[in-house]
Order: sequence, then C-alpha cells, then structure tokens
Amino acid sequence: MTMDSARRDFLKASATTTAALTLGSLVPDSATAATTEPAATATGATIGSAAPPRDTAALAHERAITKAHPVPLGRVRLTGGPLKHAQDLTREYLLALDPDRMLAYYRERAGLAPKAKGYTGWDGNGRNLTGHIAGHHLSGVSLMYQATGDARFKERADYIVRELAEVQRTHGDGYVGALDGLREAFARLSKGEIKSGSFDLNGLWSPWYTLHKTYAGLRDAYRHTGNAQALQVEIGFATWAEGVLSR
Repeated sequence: MTMDSARRDFLKASATTTAALTLGSLVPDSATAATTEPAATATGATIGSAAPPRDTAALAHERAITKAHPVPLGRVRLTGGPLKHAQDLTREYLLALDPDRMLAYYRERAGLAPKAKGYTGWDGNGRNLTGHIAGHHLSGVSLMYQATGDARFKERADYIVRELAEVQRTHGDGYVGALDGLREAFARLSKGEIKSGSFDLNGLWSPWYTLHKTYAGLRDAYRHTGNAQALQVEIGFATWAEGVLSR
C-alpha cells in the first residue's frame, strides 16, 4: 500500500466516522436506545465496536428528565423586581415616540404628504438608515402587547400597519420603504449592475438591513398582535423583492 492510498483510506474513514457521530446526535431520544449494527468504514473497519454498553439505568434517567420547552410570551407576566422596572421604563419610552414622525419618509417616498416632521439622526432624511426606526418600533410595540396585554400597544401596531399599507398601495408594486434612492439602486441591481464594497450596495449603506427592519416589524405585528393586514403587506413587500432579484 502506498503512502497516498493509505492517506486516502484514513481520510475516508475519518469522514465516515464524523458523519456517523453527527447524524447520531440528530436522532430522537426514543431511537438512541435502539440496538444498531456497527457502522462500517470505507476500509471495512467497524465504528464503535469496542465501545462499552451504556448503563441502562442512566439511559432511563436521561429519558425521564423534563425537557425545556419555549413558553409563549403572552403566558408570562412580570409582577415586580428589576425586570418589571425595566419593562415599565420601556413601555413609557415606546408610547412617548410619535409614529407619524417615524413614518414621515415612508410617506414622502410614496408621494404622500407627511403627517409630522420626521425624526433626525440616523433615521433622518437621506441618511444611511432612514426608515429603520419604524420597523424596530413596530416590533417593539407588538412584543410589548404580547408581554403585557396593554391595548395601547395593539392600537399603535395597528396604526403603523395601516399607514404602511397606504404607502404600499400608493407605490403600486408592493414596495414599502423610506430610504432615499433605494428604488433606483435596486433597479440597477435587477439589471445585474452591482457595485459593492464593505456594507455598500450601489451607493447605499446596508440597504437590506434597513428593509429587514420593516419586514421584521410586519412579521411581529402579525405574530404577536394577530394583525392579518400586516401579513398581507409583508407578502406584497416580499413579492416586490422577489421581482427585483429574479429578473
């Protein structure tokens, strides 16, 4: 046997062993206790044939351990302590924000008159993240409604979804966004014209991140407040994105 062939056989056996161990970790608990034939490697050797049998009492104990399961957010209520204090501060902050200011540039991009002056800073007009705050806020109020049952957050989420739906209807193609120049940049993208460096895409800084905030907000409004319109707006928005990327 040459050195090369021996090396190949060793690599094959190693790969087979790794795959067997990985797949074994994915088998449900009820199946792990079943007796199986030793697996053969590519060279004919058996895997695990020398491993000692596991203690049946230990196996039974493992299966009896209560597994952790996720609890729906709406089934948990904070009643006191530092976490409740933090939640109360967040509630006050969320309600202090003006949704019309967050939505100002969404409306402006659609040719609609803003209902309030938009926020400045990172979310200001023509900035890198214009519009992302509305998506974050929609997620925040939706989660807070689920966590507290406070109807004010449901009302806030419903209002933002209605406003985004109006913006979408005005655009007419499913688009919902506030970034200046995004439609032009993505029109070039759909033609295969891609200029990218670091986070940049056709002159915009991380546009998919900003759009994702809106997608995530709509998703959370649907999941946590039951707003069916949010799902429809999201589907329309996703259809627009599919159209851009599939041309």
